[in-house]
Amino acid sequence: MIEEIDNALDAVNNLSSISGDSGSGKSSFSYEPPKKKEPVLAKIVSVVLHPLLMGVYCIALLFLYTDFSLLFSGQFIRFITPVFFLTCVVPASSIYFLRKGGLIKDYDLKDRDDRLIPFIALFLSYSLLVYYFAAAGLYAWFIGVLAAPLILIVIAAIVTKRWKISLHMMGIGALIGSTLSICYNVKGLNPFILFIILFILAGCLGVSRLVLQRHTPAQVYLGFVVGLLVSYISVFIGTYWAFIVFYFKNL
Repeated sequence: MIEEIDNALDAVNNLSSISGDSGSGKSSFSYEPPKKKEPVLAKIVSVVLHPLLMGVYCIALLFLYTDFSLLFSGQFIRFITPVFFLTCVVPASSIYFLRKGGLIKDYDLKDRDDRLIPFIALFLSYSLLVYYFAAAGLYAWFIGVLAAPLILIVIAAIVTKRWKISLHMMGIGALIGSTLSICYNVKGLNPFILFIILFILAGCLGVSRLVLQRHTPAQVYLGFVVGLLVSYISVFIGTYWAFIVFYFKNL
């Protein structure tokens, strides 16, 4: 019994000495709470539906559900290659080197102050893409599809100064808005099943961003609505661009 008491007293003394050393800065021992593991499925959804991939998905859908595959038969690679390089490779590389250089804190750009330089890189990439296809004489509505991200980047950069909006939801909202506008205003299509799938994916992405605690519900909802409206209107203007120019010339 006495031996057990002595052992207990020794243990208390050891703990006291450790806390005393740590208080004086002599001990290297420190406790860090374990990091909470993020849900794997939510992370996978966020990666698969990343904003940088929306341009690639948009071109793929154009060839899948419209007559693009007939009008530009055998030219899928010629379309997808510059889109993939300028909207995925270049922006992702800029984020990688900014992180390695210590100019941003993480690859996810969780801190809104880290978003400005990647925004500039993405804006320049999309500007080159718009110029590339405009110089090739592509349809005005197609240029509208590519111009929508430029407008969204500017909006996101302005909003980010005061608030944090969901770029993931802006991206998938833009994809859905462009798809809706192309179907209804350009091609006269109604691929109902495609719309259902896209909206389900948008819902899954929104839930994933909330589960990962990257955004509040308001940031998720607003990001989606802004992306959808801007892209829909951009394609709509491109569709009737010739009529708009003709009208203003004859005022």
